[in-house]
Amino acid sequence: MEIIVIGLILLVGAGAIWYFNRSAKSFDVNQDGKVDTKDAVAAVENTVAGVKETADVNKDGAVNTEDVKVAVAKTKAAVKKTATKAKAAAKTTTTTRGRKPKTAK
Repeated sequence: MEIIVIGLILLVGAGAIWYFNRSAKSFDVNQDGKVDTKDAVAAVENTVAGVKETADVNKDGAVNTEDVKVAVAKTKAAVKKTATKAKAAAKTTTTTRGRKPKTAK
């Protein structure tokens, strides 16, 4: 089980590095004409900056509990909307469990 978790973490990390550096057309992230450890450092710095920007939900420049509160409020509103739609759909659904309803003769 631990191997799977480690693999998932590595996969997500690699995906984040690719996502936040996708504008670079090659491995030369810092565009200095050669691929070296400076490119890896630049890629990680781009990724960290991108993750911080994404996590700063309320755009106050800091990632803190206020961001969590905003995210929870947005999630709560989305859940409420989804539950309302599900209730409306359940009211219109027949209870025949996939069978055709019997018709009166």
